[in-house]
Amino acid sequence: MPSRRQLLKAVGATGFALPLAGCSGGDGGDNGGDATTQEPTATETTTTSEGEGDGQSSDATVAVGPEKRLRFEPEDIEVAVGETVVWEFESPGHNVSSMPGASPKCEKPEGAEPFASYEGNEHFAVNEVGTTFSHTFDVAGEYVYVCTPHAGQGMVGTVTVTE
Repeated sequence: MPSRRQLLKAVGATGFALPLAGCSGGDGGDNGGDATTQEPTATETTTTSEGEGDGQSSDATVAVGPEKRLRFEPEDIEVAVGETVVWEFESPGHNVSSMPGASPKCEKPEGAEPFASYEGNEHFAVNEVGTTFSHTFDVAGEYVYVCTPHAGQGMVGTVTVTE
């Protein structure tokens, strides 16, 4: 049976996500009963790039997987409180998450809600190419987010929110 590292490497190489039984994002437990895991807030939407947007304007845009690379572009951005960041999925096999159970790399300011481009605890759910995900930031501070399937390969980004 392949190791978790081999499976994640295969996911990164193929761009396809496989259900990984027992994957826990590094916290050592199952994410099902984790009291610290929170649902994404209602200010987020996933839309297609074919003009079906939610009417929110973008104050900053981040490319997810540009040129089929395991990165966010830009990796670090700055926005003001109340501004919206839109992530555009340019290659398959990626998501966006600041959820506590998704990766130990995820961080957020005290009092801020986590965000994710997927529902609930489906940390390895990925977005379709050509879709977008947006989040409006209401709390100042630094947010570290990841592409959960590729966090171990350095697919990590930062949003700094200023007053």
